Amino acid sequence: MLVSAMQLHSDIYAFEEIYKRHWFRLFGYAKNQLDNDQEAEELIQSLFEKLWVNRQKVNVTNIGAYLAVALRNSLMDVFRKRQSALKFKATLPGEPVSNVTEDDVNRNLLLESIETVLAELPEKTRDVFQQSRYENRSVKEIAGNLDLSEKAVEYHITKAIKLLKQRLKGYLPTIIIFFLIFL
Repeated sequence: MLVSAMQLHSDIYAFEEIYKRHWFRLFGYAKNQLDNDQEAEELIQSLFEKLWVNRQKVNVTNIGAYLAVALRNSLMDVFRKRQSALKFKATLPGEPVSNVTEDDVNRNLLLESIETVLAELPEKTRDVFQQSRYENRSVKEIAGNLDLSEKAVEYHITKAIKLLKQRLKGYLPTIIIFFLIFL
């Protein structure tokens, strides 16, 4: 009924209902296949855009199956393009050149971001975290230096790490953040 309303009468409300019913499932599958939220979202958006533009040309009896097949085909196109790009890169002569300058800049930007987040912390939490991570002091040493219980020191470290994870999660994967923090 929704499909026929969309196709025959260009009913935008029917289209919106189809979108609401199927978007999340399709996005979840695309996200799982692509490991990239933005790419998955763009793919699903394109899929629904094509459905609307071609609504009167396509013969759809089962909208769920139609969208699933359209998504499968779109994913296959993405994977083919990726494979072609890999093959092209493999044909290029020589070893890929590492851009040390770019790596240094990225690392410095990350360190600046970490320092910015640490500056937002309360003084005691920042001090505990810096002694723990930058000076490599044990929880027991920090507790003795600052006249705190070991539990309080652990609390401050946890608080700092949670804020860093929260603020920097879009910057780099958490694993890399922890790798840099714990070195």
